[in-house]
Amino acid sequence: SPKTTISPRRFFFASSTDHTTLLANAEVHCLQHQHHQQQQQKQFVLVAGGTDTELVKRVPQLHLARLWLDLSAKGTTIYGAKVVNKSLGKIPHVCARLLDSARSEAEVLPLEARSTLHGLSDWVQSGNRWNLDIHSDDSAAVAVAAAVQKICRGDMSSYDDRHEETFIVRHIWEQLAMEYVNGGHGEEATLYQENGGILARIEHKADQSEFANTSGGAMAIFKMTE
Repeated sequence: SPKTTISPRRFFFASSTDHTTLLANAEVHCLQHQHHQQQQQKQFVLVAGGTDTELVKRVPQLHLARLWLDLSAKGTTIYGAKVVNKSLGKIPHVCARLLDSARSEAEVLPLEARSTLHGLSDWVQSGNRWNLDIHSDDSAAVAVAAAVQKICRGDMSSYDDRHEETFIVRHIWEQLAMEYVNGGHGEEATLYQENGGILARIEHKADQSEFANTSGGAMAIFKMTE
């Protein structure tokens, strides 16, 4: 079969400095993905206006932003909001239309959104935001402090310990993550909060992405309302 020729103008336009026009004229494409058991995945992609759907499927370099939707009998999950063309702006602004499109496809409730918290560890370290009253003769407090420091450095092995301090460490990290989210520091989390999302909980070691070590593997789970 004949090969489809990809016009270089598409790539030039996608990297144009006229980002306001590019974003204003961009279109949302919904790409269906394989069913896994009773689960269906849809990917919502923002691309330059007039881009052919087949090109959107085959050429990820054309993508301006992306967001995922998982549909199952138990409910619907939104996740993976990402701006590919960083010059367009931040996630809350660029991905809002993708979120609207995904919500319109959410046929099964409840609807949740899962947000990465990349940058949480640096935020904790830079502001010295966890404050334990540590004394040299308080071995338990020293152990907790050391565990939190390890998580900040990207070492999540502290979560695997079966000591009493582990539960304290998890609680501290959960509180820090909530403060991070509610302070508007997480881009993806802000997208969901600004569009009806209510922070329901923090899940530990839930992030499986390559940047999980920048947040202790934590993810923020939102209940999405109308």
